[in-house]
Amino acid sequence: MANKSIYKRWWFWLLSIIVIIILVQACSGGKSTPAPTPAPNSSTPQTSTPQEYKLNDEVKAGNIGYAASEVKRSTKIGQNQYLQKTTENEYLLIKVKVSNNDKETRTIDTSLFKLKDAEGKEYSAMAEADMYVNTDNSFFLAQVNPGTSKSGYIVFEIPKNLKGLKLQVSSGLGWSGGQYQIINLGQ
Repeated sequence: MANKSIYKRWWFWLLSIIVIIILVQACSGGKSTPAPTPAPNSSTPQTSTPQEYKLNDEVKAGNIGYAASEVKRSTKIGQNQYLQKTTENEYLLIKVKVSNNDKETRTIDTSLFKLKDAEGKEYSAMAEADMYVNTDNSFFLAQVNPGTSKSGYIVFEIPKNLKGLKLQVSSGLGWSGGQYQIINLGQ
């Protein structure tokens, strides 16, 4: 029997389809794709700026609840002398509690968070920093069951002494996202 290319084997395609299904489910938090929201008509009043919350406020974005309770700045992150990371810029560490108010398990990750400064510049959270600051309670694609929560730090690398910082939180990953709230960090 001649050697078949891996792409011609039935099990390769079956395995590929299973992996794709798992990734789609993880990104959507186990939800199916919602129907598109109709565009608002011109007679509907629009608010140009969403409500801003402050530290320790309970914030709801869709079925996910957030509470940011602590903000720290440092040039070094890490739990011990062997696992550390330094920067010539500045790390902004934000302690957050993420609660699942949905009826199904939700996937949370650092990509649910964006940082905005006074000039409107947007900064992404450092996914790789999770292992430096959350050794016991990782945010990397964590599954949170209904009625439970997960606490830990989100890390952003920013220029030193950056001011006017606001944390944007999302209603979910992938298709379950799309609703956002703003937490003024008082920095």
